[in-house]
Amino acid sequence: MAKIPVTIVRIKGKIQWQTRRAKGGNWVGICYPLKLTIQSDTWANLMEDIALTMDAILKDLLSTIEFHQFMRDQGWRLIDSIPSRRENMRFDLPFYPIPMTSHDSQRNFRQ
Repeated sequence: MAKIPVTIVRIKGKIQWQTRRAKGGNWVGICYPLKLTIQSDTWANLMEDIALTMDAILKDLLSTIEFHQFMRDQGWRLIDSIPSRRENMRFDLPFYPIPMTSHDSQRNFRQ
């Protein structure tokens, strides 16, 4: 059975995620501009979970009339057009992990 290729929709923009290892060993990512927090068991999984979360949020917004306004509010723009068939579509938005140390206060890292 043929696998349907993934259509990548690239976005010109970026978002920062502040990251740190929690006391229990898991990794935590905090995105203050979007008020999101993600926890994962490994660094690699945190990076994947951030990308999947951003993709899910953008897909959810795409199903509403809020998508284009949200994009403008963030200062982002589409590089690629939205395909007419969206079954196997994925958004690609650059994000930047900013490491926090155990001595850093969350308040010091707010944007």
